[in-house]
This record gives sequence, C-alpha cells and structure tokens, in this order.
Amino acid sequence: MTDKIYKKMLLRRRFCKKVLLVTAAFVISFYVSVFLFGNLKAPQVMHITDLHRCPVCYGVSLCPELYSNQITIESHNHWTRVFNAKNIYYGYTKSNRKVVLKKLAHDWELQELDSNICKTWGLKSDCKPVSLLNASNIDNRIIDIVQFNLTFPDTEPRKGLVLCPYAYSIYDLLQPLTNNRKGNFKSEMINIWTMLSINPEPIILQVLPKSKGWPVPAYAGVCGRLEVVAFEGEPISSLTHIAWHRKLKYAQKILDAAMDFTFKHERFRFYLMDWSLDNIVANERDEITFVDLEDIVVLDKHISPRNDLPDWYQRYSREIMGPGFTFSIENMCKHHLSDHNLWAACYILAGDDNPLLYPIPKHVNASRPHLDRLLNECVNSDDRFRTISKLQHVMTDMLLDEKIVGYGVR
Repeated sequence: MTDKIYKKMLLRRRFCKKVLLVTAAFVISFYVSVFLFGNLKAPQVMHITDLHRCPVCYGVSLCPELYSNQITIESHNHWTRVFNAKNIYYGYTKSNRKVVLKKLAHDWELQELDSNICKTWGLKSDCKPVSLLNASNIDNRIIDIVQFNLTFPDTEPRKGLVLCPYAYSIYDLLQPLTNNRKGNFKSEMINIWTMLSINPEPIILQVLPKSKGWPVPAYAGVCGRLEVVAFEGEPISSLTHIAWHRKLKYAQKILDAAMDFTFKHERFRFYLMDWSLDNIVANERDEITFVDLEDIVVLDKHISPRNDLPDWYQRYSREIMGPGFTFSIENMCKHHLSDHNLWAACYILAGDDNPLLYPIPKHVNASRPHLDRLLNECVNSDDRFRTISKLQHVMTDMLLDEKIVGYGVR
C-alpha cells in the first residue's frame, strides 16, 4: 500500500513540474515576443503602416501627416494593442479631433496576400513588392479580380467588393480616384488592386464622400496599409439606454440611408451586405454613420443588358429565404433594382435579432398603431418601396409630436 501511495505522489510531482514548466515557457515566450515587437508600448503610427510592402498597399496620400506626427495613437490600454485582432486603433489629430486607424484586415489575411503575391503576378518566387512595378497588364488584373467575385465561387470566398452585372464597369466606378491621381499611375493602380484584394472601403469612401452628404466616415487618407477616418460616434447597438424617441430618430435616418444607397448616386446602386447596429454609429447630434463598408454589392444601373439578363428591367424583391439576414447576391445582380437595402434597414429596426424599435412603448402603440403594422409589412411583404415611403412619412410626423418626443427614457 505504501509503495502505491509513493508512486502516486511521485506521478503528481512529475505532473505538477510539467505544468509549471509549460506555464513558465508560455509566460516567458509571451513576454519575450511582446518586448521584441514593442507591443507593450503605444505603437508609433509609422510602425503599423507596413509601408515597406508598398506598392502592395492602399496608397501614400496621408504619409506626410503621419511622418510629421500630425496624428498620434492613444497611449493607454496597452493590452488592447497586444490582442488587437481587428487591427483597429484610435488616435487624435493636432487639433484634437478623434480618428480611427484601420489596417482593414486581420494579420493572417495580409500574410496570406503577401505569401501568394509573387505567384499571383507570375513573378519569381522571391520577388519583392516593388517588383510589381515591372509587371504588365495591371488593368486586366483589376478586371480579373472583379470578375472573380462575379463567378459566385464555391471553393474560395469573395473578396469584399462585388461589382455587377459586368466587370468592365469598374473603371467608371474608379473615376473619382483616377481623376485625382497625383503620383505614379502604375503604382496607384497596384494600390487599387490591393484594396480590391483585401478591403475596398477606401475606394467606397472616395466614391461616396461624406462631404456630399453620404452617411459614411470622413475619409482622411491612407499610408501603407493603414486607413485613417474620422471617429463618428458610438455603435447604436451600445445605446440601449437612450430615450425611445431618439431611437426613432436613428430609425428615420437609417431608412433615409437605405434609400440613398439605392437611388442617390447617378450611376451606381450600393447594396450593403453587413447591415448591423454594430456597424452604424451615432454622435451627440444624433447623426448616424455606416462605418463598415467592406462587404458591398455595387450595381451599374446604366448598362446595356445582354442576353444573359432577360429580367434586367424587372424589380427584384427579396424572397423568403429563411430566418435571419439572408439574401441572394446573384438575383440582385440580375435586376436593375432590388429592395435589399430597404429590407435590411427594416430588419434591423423590426426583425428577429434585437430590433432597434422594439418593444414599442405602450403610449406610442396606442396612439400610432400603424407604425408597428408598417414595420412588419416592410420586413415581411413584397412591396417595400411603397411601405418605406409611408414609414418615412409616419416617422417624420411622429418626431414632430410633443406627446412622443416629450417622453423621457423608455
């Protein structure tokens, strides 16, 4: 019996030693890596731009401002930087305006791009990013990456922007960027290819500038693989404590934005794929902004349809495809007009997943029962264009009613 007890004690000691050794090794390796890469210190802006990867980057328009310390990163909350999986940072300009600095991808996505870059461009396996300046047919490569997203691939996911129904429209979409080019044209086209490969948000923010009334962040520019935009507010999903009439204000502006993205641009429609209250922020003036524009379908409404688009001039209404946020990109791209944005807006206001406007206060339901009816029609019926117009009118009228606006916190 004594021998058995001794053996058990010996095994426990060995096990404890192994656990201690593994734990110590992890702690040591963790802190060594942290100190080696400087993550316990607030990173200087230039250290996170990956400027050495240019021209396989987003551009250099904001590099002078970053070099001259016109923008500094918040120095507190060190652990957020160590575990910053989303590569999103916050900082301030010299004038004390808060900004958001985004690498627009996870580290593994950027590493995957870099590991395949030589093969993708048909260069030697040990090529450097600058070698791409000697490559030819850059225009065709841009068309190819847009075309890839139109083939509805099963084996690999789409990369951000879907431009339809025909890939050749990409150069009309890019006019605001190419018309304002200031540097090396070839380098800037590789920048565009990189954004289309990783995240098209900087392109969309220049095509739909905040200065022209679009509900998107004010775009400051890019440097290397870093985009800088204005900080526009807090996610609406975190504002659950506010008065219900303020939620109604947000709802009205969300519907207005859905209509703008669908109709406002003279050439294109912009169907947002990631409608979520996490991705819509509000400021102290109750203005809303859509802050994640990575996943988007851009439809050229002025094309001449070929035989492959027999239903082009018909409107496409979302079919009942299942619960939750589901939709068909293929069907959106085959019709000159879709109600996708309208349905998506109504879904985040009145759908199944933490809807913004529900529960509607009893006094509002009693005096305006048609609000609930119209919201449900917008989510579940097939004539959303008419329903949206009625909803906009009803909300405008309600926001002028002191009996509704005058009530305090829900």
